[in-house]
Amino acid sequence: MHTLLLLSALVADPGIESLTYQGELSQVERGQQTAVVKEFTADCFLSEQAGAVNATTLIQESTSRLPWAELVTWQSSVNATDLAPAFGYRHKEKLYAVTGMFPLLASPEPLQKGLEWKSGPASFEVVGEEMVGDVKCWVVESVTGPARKHQIFVQQDRPVVERLKQTVFMGQGDRFELTLQRTKSEVLPAESASKTLNAMLHLQAMKESLERDPYDRTADITPQSTAVAQEQIEELMASVKGTRFENYVASISRDLGNRAQREMEVSELRDKFVGQPAPSFTLTQLGGEPVPAEDLAGKVVVLHFWTYQEKPLEQPYGQIGYLDFLATRFRDKPVTVLGVAVDNRLGTPESRTAVVRSIKRLTSFMKTGYEVTLDTRNALNQFGNPTRLGAELPLWVILDQSGTVVHYHSGYYEIDNQRGLKELDELIADLLEK
Repeated sequence: MHTLLLLSALVADPGIESLTYQGELSQVERGQQTAVVKEFTADCFLSEQAGAVNATTLIQESTSRLPWAELVTWQSSVNATDLAPAFGYRHKEKLYAVTGMFPLLASPEPLQKGLEWKSGPASFEVVGEEMVGDVKCWVVESVTGPARKHQIFVQQDRPVVERLKQTVFMGQGDRFELTLQRTKSEVLPAESASKTLNAMLHLQAMKESLERDPYDRTADITPQSTAVAQEQIEELMASVKGTRFENYVASISRDLGNRAQREMEVSELRDKFVGQPAPSFTLTQLGGEPVPAEDLAGKVVVLHFWTYQEKPLEQPYGQIGYLDFLATRFRDKPVTVLGVAVDNRLGTPESRTAVVRSIKRLTSFMKTGYEVTLDTRNALNQFGNPTRLGAELPLWVILDQSGTVVHYHSGYYEIDNQRGLKELDELIADLLEK
């Protein structure tokens, strides 16, 4: 919000400079760089107000993209805690948000040789000066953890990063090197600057309204955030017209349209099942035996179709922690909670062993107590398989005591701080009272 206030103060004098950075991510093996594994471009828009330099950064990447809400960030040179720009990289099947130490470097006082300071766990030291092209820069060395050493070249007349060499770790200690270089700069004409400022104000207002978790930048856009964005998208598209943000917002609009279409199709699927007797289906226990019919007869049954694989394990972990909380709450009631592992490898006994082993490691790690079964006989397809429509697992299906489908939901739920999966909790409680 601090940066938004500073941007608002610029309306009378929207002097804006545009910078372009080119970035590369390379993997390091045995101390040597291998091939470049990711390239990206960053467009930064700088303004100065009340002695502070403010930056709005738009990341442009073509593969392994982060959710669109994470591709724009705001920073101020007087606030070291602002969210840094980030790009996506998928390493060993897991998507990471790789943050870069640019375009601004916040420091407690103007840089000079020998200056040292700390910001949280990170330490910084100005070790010298160097020309980067025709730009005089301070050379700042930073350490943010074991073996995490970085070199930042900062323009001497302002806290703007000119070049960056940053160490990144992913997976189980796999090392990468991020290099970044400013390649272009221009002062925007007054009319263009005014349009750009207006676009930035609208973009930041929308991003703040989404209430994203700053510690989980790979998380998908939630249905709640999608609804919020839908309400603002037309005004946002009008505000960015003729600016460098136009293509970015057009991609947001396309994504929202795709999500709306997918939700309509899943809703039609939901209407097909809810209120009808559950289709015939068979689940297999991890030991290979079918789930006994008496485990389901006359009970409220919660089916949670998900991958149940330990790797790659990404938040929110299929919300299985919250499902386990729900199962524990109703464990003394006539309620059966079953996880249903969906995996193409279940088709053959040879590969099924690896799937079961992975499930056991996951449930041990997550300390879940409800039973996890195997979908060896296409139970997911019997319930319509919303992944065919582009929807993602988990799929949640609830059957009442008579075997009728009373709830059908694809994706994640909004979590209540006190009751976790509140919507399911209330539904099950109501069914038990009947």
